[in-house]
Amino acid sequence: MNGQFSEQKLGAAYWFVTNKLLIKNIIAIFLIIIVILIIAYNLYLLIFNLALFRNDYMGILASYTSNTVDNSQLRQTILPQPIQVGQIETFVNRQNHDIVIDITNPNSSWWATFDYQIRLAQELTEKKSGYVLPGEIKTIVALSVEDGERASQLVLSNINWTKEINFAEIKSDRYIFDIQNINFIPATELGLGEEVPISRLQFTVVNESAYNYRNVNFITYLKSGSNIAAINQIISGSLLSGQSKDLEITFFQNLPNVSSAEIIPEVNFLDDNSFLQY
Repeated sequence: MNGQFSEQKLGAAYWFVTNKLLIKNIIAIFLIIIVILIIAYNLYLLIFNLALFRNDYMGILASYTSNTVDNSQLRQTILPQPIQVGQIETFVNRQNHDIVIDITNPNSSWWATFDYQIRLAQELTEKKSGYVLPGEIKTIVALSVEDGERASQLVLSNINWTKEINFAEIKSDRYIFDIQNINFIPATELGLGEEVPISRLQFTVVNESAYNYRNVNFITYLKSGSNIAAINQIISGSLLSGQSKDLEITFFQNLPNVSSAEIIPEVNFLDDNSFLQY
């Protein structure tokens, strides 16, 4: 039986050797047929799409382009949008001017730190650091600036963005200040100074949050009716949780009849450096 199996193997090997060239030709012909079929199919697709149904084909390509634009717009909504800079306002402060510029952060979950300068004609003021919190309209103030009436542009640089998805909750927990006992004393009542009229604004601030702040800046607006008559700012120094502190700001300029005052606390409660560490 083993001899019979060997004879079968020997016969198969002999057949393969004698028909080797034929087998190669059959395989080559088979591969050539496959290549021809692929080429014919591609030619069919080209003729079908570009000739018979060209309009439909171009519509499909256009839809791909539209999807690319949508993805670009999606990326823009994910990344922070630029800080918007408002108009420059100036207020006379004796021989100089106070400069006020509002900036807006249009992002609801991104906040930024930056450096800023104010262009006065061809010169720039000294570089200072600032920040703007999510969704905030923030006031940049420069007081008693020489040639301040020539202010033409706010220049921002070194802008760094940080994302904070829980901003609303953090703000409601940390930004709790109660402004009380606002009292404006005009120059006619204060009776200080002869050549330069001196007025004073007094108020009390209570830190009702559970956090101890290193410093809190208070921007104050004096208003005559609906118009801003003057602007100033004061830093509180340390303001502990539950602490009440009396503050006062002096104005050294001629003022119209002041009918009200607005006081805005400013502190970066997203920055750990704003808090006292024990």
